Amino acid sequence: MHISPVNVNYHPSYQNISYKNKTVQSPVETQKEDKKNSKGAKIGIAVGVGAALVAIGAVLVSRGKALQNKKLLSQIPADLRTRFEKLKGLSGEEFTQKAYAEMVEHMGLKGIAPEKIVIKGADSLNGVQGGYSCLKNTIEYTEGFSKMSQKAQIGLLSHELHHCRQFSNMLRTEGITVEKYVDATAENLIKNMQNDISNFSFRMSYKRAQEAGKLDEFLAKVKKQAVDTFTEDVNKNYSHVLKMPKIKADSPEGKKAFEYLKAMREYEGLDSIFGFASEAYKNNLLEVEAYDLQHKIEDLFEKFMQATK
Repeated sequence: MHISPVNVNYHPSYQNISYKNKTVQSPVETQKEDKKNSKGAKIGIAVGVGAALVAIGAVLVSRGKALQNKKLLSQIPADLRTRFEKLKGLSGEEFTQKAYAEMVEHMGLKGIAPEKIVIKGADSLNGVQGGYSCLKNTIEYTEGFSKMSQKAQIGLLSHELHHCRQFSNMLRTEGITVEKYVDATAENLIKNMQNDISNFSFRMSYKRAQEAGKLDEFLAKVKKQAVDTFTEDVNKNYSHVLKMPKIKADSPEGKKAFEYLKAMREYEGLDSIFGFASEAYKNNLLEVEAYDLQHKIEDLFEKFMQATK
């Protein structure tokens, strides 16, 4: 069959025409295709530009983050950065003991502080319990301590180690003898026993002595017993500290040690039942200094972790 070179039924609205068994685009479709290609090219360019901008943005974000991390690390003393680095990847009690050892070194307390932190006993209803003993020279916490956040652990360890420094400096300062140290501790014990509503045995004995008109005699007896026991404890548990060079009484450290001694007589511990902290506790020099250091170390550790994650 013969095919006409041009379909006489051609109409501009047709999408194509038949020419010698071949399909060719109509002028209208050709214009549409040109526009489509032009639009596609523009989209391609836009996508390319967008991808380039995303890449540039990613680089800028990366550089910004690197600069921020560098700034954070610059706020951390070099010695602490090195020690924090050694703690990465550790967890549980392994982290606790390593963090303790590093903080002992950082604070210059090697040979003064306890060799290690002791973890023993179940937590109370109020949570983890423990702290520094100014008679035994120990730092002990209940089992939940190693499950706390690493930031909280290293902060509390620095807190208790500062107490170790405070009490050790008292014993090393000229004019503050073991006798004065123990006397202040015994006085503080009796004061807190009188205020401790959970100490039923002491309160009953106190009341009986008061009713019998022998309160002074009773308190003197309690103090003597405390002094005898405390003296033995201090001489034994701080034997290495007592052999160290003395701190001059008129030096900044010596003057501060006498302030510590006064603060120890006035010291109030946390509430024995609910663990509440009174204003007297919060404002006591011994705690003010320890909490200041705790918060500082926690802040530096958090910055280190943020900059190196």
